Amino acid sequence: MTSVLDDPLRAARHAVEGGRFRDGWGLLDDQPPALRRTAEWQLLAAMARWRLGEFGPSHAAALQARDAYRAAGDTDGEMRAENVAAAGAFARGRLPEAERGFARALELAERAGDRLLMARAANNLGNVAFYRGRHDTALACYRLARARFARAGLPHGEAEALINVGLAWRELDRPAEAQEAGDQALEIAERIQSRRLIAQALAMRGEAIAQAGDAAVGRTLVERARALARVEDDRLAEIEALRLRSNIEREAGDLAAAQQFGEEALALARRIHNPWTVATVLKDLGHLHLRRGDGPTAARAFSQAAESYAEIGADVRARRMREEARQASGAVS
Repeated sequence: MTSVLDDPLRAARHAVEGGRFRDGWGLLDDQPPALRRTAEWQLLAAMARWRLGEFGPSHAAALQARDAYRAAGDTDGEMRAENVAAAGAFARGRLPEAERGFARALELAERAGDRLLMARAANNLGNVAFYRGRHDTALACYRLARARFARAGLPHGEAEALINVGLAWRELDRPAEAQEAGDQALEIAERIQSRRLIAQALAMRGEAIAQAGDAAVGRTLVERARALARVEDDRLAEIEALRLRSNIEREAGDLAAAQQFGEEALALARRIHNPWTVATVLKDLGHLHLRRGDGPTAARAFSQAAESYAEIGADVRARRMREEARQASGAVS
């Protein structure tokens, strides 16, 4: 039997791979300096800290792990670290770097026949396409990822891909398809008892139900999602729940509550330095200010959203926000 001395990262590895990211990071942070310099420690730390919303440290650790694995000729380690490094670049708004990293991870995964990494890389490339407004490409990548996760017997990944499918359909103003994908994701998440995925799927369902006219039920589901996100230390899911709650209150006519939730979402998004989330919240706050009849404030929110989208290379979305800013300020296009 392998002892703790033989495998000092065993407990941390099990925690991270089991989705207990806060526990995993605590175990990793307790390790001595010599162990913290190893490629595996860096990779596990990158995985845990990404999930905790610490994208800068995650990105740096993943790059160190990738370079160490590459120097050692460990292709499997390089492949996994490349994917996490690309995810860190993605979260920090570095879309070209993220796309190159995910493509490289996919290339290595295909060489190795690693179904899990092939599925993850396809899903991540879909996310890059989604950010850039290429919805058809994003949907194609997500569907491919879902099929690969299903063939590999990985329901967790399948649910993640379905959530992404739902988000893409939502952007295309196809609420029925979005709700169907969200419901399928929720069914899987509940079956495997993943609170993080349940939170994301519940938020999607809550939004859809509110849009269909039942604000009370939508509000309840989004609040359940928010509570689960907090338990899981999932900052992105918490921000999304706050943003959706703001939108629900806006449509229900409680503009003061809508602004409170929107400002809370914006503060948290800025705290974790996620440009995409900042831009998305600012966009919705711009629409809220328009509802209140405050064109100049709406124009400022749209302009700031455009800056954040442009920062990550989401040029189509940035142009759209600049146009909304011009319209809100009364400028002639």
